[in-house]
Amino acid sequence: MERANSFSRILLATDGSEQSQAAVDATIELARFSSAVVRVAHVWNLEVHHRHGVWDVEVRSEAERLVAETVDRLSAAGVTADKEIFRADNSHVAAAIAEVARQFQADLVVVGSRGLSDWESMFRHSVSHQVLASVDCPVLIIRGRSAGDMRSTRRILVAVAGGDDIAPAVRATAAVARARSCSVLAVHVVQAIVSPPGIGYFESESESQNTIDQAVQELRDAGIAAEGMLAPAGPVPASLARVAEDWNADLIVMGSSRMGNAAGLLLGSVSHDLLHSTRLPILIAERVRR
Repeated sequence: MERANSFSRILLATDGSEQSQAAVDATIELARFSSAVVRVAHVWNLEVHHRHGVWDVEVRSEAERLVAETVDRLSAAGVTADKEIFRADNSHVAAAIAEVARQFQADLVVVGSRGLSDWESMFRHSVSHQVLASVDCPVLIIRGRSAGDMRSTRRILVAVAGGDDIAPAVRATAAVARARSCSVLAVHVVQAIVSPPGIGYFESESESQNTIDQAVQELRDAGIAAEGMLAPAGPVPASLARVAEDWNADLIVMGSSRMGNAAGLLLGSVSHDLLHSTRLPILIAERVRR
């Protein structure tokens, strides 16, 4: 995978929704700074689906028009873009996006999210979460129209868990931060895990401090203005959302730890839960395969 200082091959997955339109805006801003090549991907299928507030069936001509209009928007903004339409049923949309990402050798996937509740996403298939579980490259998840305005991104919160999680988070942060002279706050939530039998793990103060010190040093070594913060032990998504709001963050970057779809939905991956705790865009760093 390309590990340069910016994203150079961006896959934009779009379905014409408000969220995906915001994802187009975000892609334009990222590509402008990095001279990236963008591939616009759209899943076309003949199944009945919910679109623009009504149940509808998309025809091929509508799919062609959607991707053409999106490519035109990108081209008008000075972004090099091409398009790909592929067929898949509703239960295989994320898998199709992941396959296109691999074929395109994308170093970033951008996708809009409706932000469904946990139960809704379990039964109605959260595409953004499934994409996250299916690809190894970074994934930028956009919620709502205003979240797509990457032009205002000046304050980035990067959440680090420690160990192998730090370097991918630093690379993803640097890919966004350098061109914008962003301020970065590295946050580590102190770990306190208690299992049902009452067996607990409590991270020591020195372990927590070492994690945040390493993250801050790596960010500064990458030329990023960074400070660190230890957040008290507690539910990680809620803690990160609260710090992001208090600090007025514009973007949240997370490390590379990802659960598979079933485990994430049933056990609660941090990225999945954070998506429902904030409306800020969330950039998940590349997955490190061990």
